[in-house]
Formats: sequence, C-alpha cells, structure tokens
Amino acid sequence: MTELAAVSSHSSDLNALEAGLLAAPEAVARLAELLSIEFEALKTRDLSTFESIQDEKTRLLQQMAALAEQALAHKPVPDLWLQLQDSLQQSKQNHLRNSLLLQRQLEAVKGSLQALQGESAPNVDLYDRMGQMAKRHGAWGYQLA
Repeated sequence: MTELAAVSSHSSDLNALEAGLLAAPEAVARLAELLSIEFEALKTRDLSTFESIQDEKTRLLQQMAALAEQALAHKPVPDLWLQLQDSLQQSKQNHLRNSLLLQRQLEAVKGSLQALQGESAPNVDLYDRMGQMAKRHGAWGYQLA
C-alpha cells in the first residue's frame, strides 16, 4: 500500500469513527429506552412487545460493539466515547437484569409444565393458596439448617 493510500485509509477510518461517535448518544439513549420497554414487557409477559423490539435492540448492541472496537483501537481513546461509559454501563446492567428476569420466568414455566406432566420439579418453588412458599417433599433439610 502506498503512503498516500495509507493516509487516506486512516483518514476515512477517523471520519467513520467520528460519525459513529457523534451518533452514539442518540443510539445509547434509544438502547436504554428499548431495555426499559423490554423490562416492562417481561414483567407483564407481553410477548408481542418483547419480540417487536428485539431486532432493533440487537442492531443497536451490534452497532455499539463495533463502535467500541473502533474507539478502543484509537489512541488515545476519544473523549466522546469515554463520556458514554456511564450510560453504557447502565444499559449493561439493565440488559443483565432483563436476562435474569427472562431466565427466571423460563424456569417457572418449565417447572409448571413438569408439574402438569406429573414430573418432579426440584428446582422450582411453588406457592400455596396463601401465597407462601409451598413446602416441598425432600426440602425439610433446608428448613432445619
């Protein structure tokens, strides 16, 4: 590659990075909004809303990952990228919260299906009619401890 081509390539990489960084605050805000919508959809078990936001959320996550790779490869790391870190950390925590909620809901559904099929479901706690944790057979050892 000639020296002129290398300079031109570097300049175009910087322009792409700068354009991505200038658009990033809006994308991060939209990601935060989508994660909030996703959480509400998971809490209310609104599957259609949950599914309707997945493509956009995935696209934004991929966009932020690519931008992170570009920004971290640049020395020094651009200030615009550093300014986004708190928002990105909050989005990461919200994403993990949503993932955990979804995982717990799936475990509850699996346990309910196992109970309906007459199988034992040792990993799922069921509730009695008073809203208290039902005493499971074989769980007596936990209460003694």
